[in-house]
Amino acid sequence: MPCLKHYFDPDFDHQNLKPVEKNDGSVDYYNMGYVQSVIAGQVLAQWEEESEAGQCPLGYRHYSEKKFPRGPNTKINPENPDQLIATRNGYVFYNEDGLIMVKELLNVRGNVSLSTGNIFFVGDLVVHGAIKSGLDVKANNINVRGVIEQSNVHAAGFLKCDGGIKGNSKALIESKETLRTSFCENATLVSGGNIIIDKNCMHTTVYCEGKFAVKGRFAGGRCYSDNYVYVGEQLGGGLSAAAQIIVGYNPLLLLQIDKISDQLTRLRNEVEDLQKLVSKENSTAIEFRERINKSEMKIRFLKNKKKQLWDKIQQAEKLESCKVMVEGIVKSGVEISIGQAFLQVDEPLENVFFYYDNNEIKVGSPAVKK
Repeated sequence: MPCLKHYFDPDFDHQNLKPVEKNDGSVDYYNMGYVQSVIAGQVLAQWEEESEAGQCPLGYRHYSEKKFPRGPNTKINPENPDQLIATRNGYVFYNEDGLIMVKELLNVRGNVSLSTGNIFFVGDLVVHGAIKSGLDVKANNINVRGVIEQSNVHAAGFLKCDGGIKGNSKALIESKETLRTSFCENATLVSGGNIIIDKNCMHTTVYCEGKFAVKGRFAGGRCYSDNYVYVGEQLGGGLSAAAQIIVGYNPLLLLQIDKISDQLTRLRNEVEDLQKLVSKENSTAIEFRERINKSEMKIRFLKNKKKQLWDKIQQAEKLESCKVMVEGIVKSGVEISIGQAFLQVDEPLENVFFYYDNNEIKVGSPAVKK
């Protein structure tokens, strides 16, 4: 009688996850394998002959005939009739009818928390609760019904968050396509498409390759956008919570430059600390000098890479098409940059737009022609 070998855990239960023990003996409470992802074309199961004792190896299932328990989004491999393969990206499991199937949409019926661990999924994801602090989530399209807290969330497609984002200054929320949320506080947003905030966006850094729109207030933060920024009610919050708007450069290249700048700062501080130790003529000074040389090599490499990125950005400017539109109030202290042109707002303005003209930023009204 044939035995069915599985390339996934047929007895997997996402409600009974256990922490994984690492090679060093420590326990990983964050990566517990919440979902068994598969991609189209991946082998799910394969027929094997039973042993001479008439038994299947541990983990295999015994069947009376070679007839796959084939469910949705699976098919017999045309190149090997003894294999069952996936026809869609998703997660694999045995359904209630005892059939192997692949489902493209993953529903997390509660919070993403320590009970689920981090979630990495190749298909679309709906989180019906919140994404709690300290967790990482990656999927194709992501819809979060609750709040995203201090976590890292990356969508290969679009990302929608109904409950809003409370990032505690450390959340990183990324999407390749449109990113939309009800509100955002203390986070970093990165999108290869548009970013839409239905209410307020406060103390947040934004990198938006498409159009950035805040229907309420944008204050205490910085926005890098390719060409268009729209604010409905208020831009800036006074000198204590001013806002910076930078348009006319590729924001994703600027993000890379910012990351390199952070690396350079850390390396320079490290070199400075090591040089202090060397000056004390410590017995391990030779080791410190080797570390200094390595750090200085990294600094030279990163400075060169940063220059290359800036050269690339300079070639991509589209300054005449850039606009910053505010239908409500622009508070004093707001800084607007379009390319190398700069303007600081000295007194409140209302229902205006900022645009680039002959190396200067000029102000027009109304913000939006209706």
